[in-house]
Amino acid sequence: MSDWEEAEEELSTFIHDLFLNNEYLEWRKDLKSASEGKWHSLVVSLDKHGAPLEEIAKFGEGIVSKLVFNYVKAPDYRESRMLMIQFTVSGGMWHSLMWHCPERN
Repeated sequence: MSDWEEAEEELSTFIHDLFLNNEYLEWRKDLKSASEGKWHSLVVSLDKHGAPLEEIAKFGEGIVSKLVFNYVKAPDYRESRMLMIQFTVSGGMWHSLMWHCPERN
């Protein structure tokens, strides 16, 4: 496995953990405070919500500075309250997609 493939796998695991670990609960609950459909820096958003930055910092400035997310409401948002959250590294091919309901943390 190449270094980049390993980093992609670790990024995917980190993104998954954002939706499981209690340290990121406030960030998850407040996702809709970010503008819908616009790209936002993940590290800036996590920091704004007092989430720990140690894990994300392990990816290095080259990745962290380009790691962004956006969200849109699901087509059935009125019933499901689900958001589709997309993560990517600007200028790269890696991406991750999560479905999440902030009201059901």
